[in-house]
Amino acid sequence: MSFDDSLQLSRQLRPMLPRLYHLSRRRIPGWDLTGSQSSAMATLVDRGPLRMGELAALEGVQLPSATSVVNGLVKLGLVERRADPADRRAVVIDLTAKGRRQVDQLVERRNHSFALLLERLPAQDRRLLQDALPAVERLLSMGPAPENTPDPEARNTAGAPAAD
Repeated sequence: MSFDDSLQLSRQLRPMLPRLYHLSRRRIPGWDLTGSQSSAMATLVDRGPLRMGELAALEGVQLPSATSVVNGLVKLGLVERRADPADRRAVVIDLTAKGRRQVDQLVERRNHSFALLLERLPAQDRRLLQDALPAVERLLSMGPAPENTPDPEARNTAGAPAAD
C-alpha cells in the first residue's frame, strides 16, 4: 500500500471517527451528568487519583473550571478529595465507590446500546469490523503522528517528498 493509498484511507476514515465516537457515547437516560463531569470521571477511571492541577491539565481546562466540575461531583457523592499519600499537604481527587459503580453501569449501558446498533449490520460486516480490531489497536498504540508532518503540497505524486 502506497502513501497515497494511506492518504485516501485517512480521508475516508478520519471523518467517520467523531461520528463513531458520538454514537458510542450517546446520551443515556438517567445519566444526568454534564459532559465535563463525565469526562472528569472517565479520566479518574483511566488515571486513578489525581491532584486538581493534573486533572485540569488532562481535561484541557483551567484550574477554576476543573474545581467547579469536581465540586459538583463531590456534592453528588461521586468523587472525593483526600490527602495525597505522597505529600500529606496536597489533596487528590478520586472516585468514590458510588462513583465507580455509576461509571461501570454507564459503560455497560453504552456497550449494550452500541451492541444493538452493531446488530443492525449484516453478520459479514460485523465480522469485518471484528477482523479490523487488531489493526486499530496497533494504530492506537503508536500514538500521534510526528509533529513535523510534511506539507502535503511538498509531496510529489509518488508519495515521496518533493525535491528542492
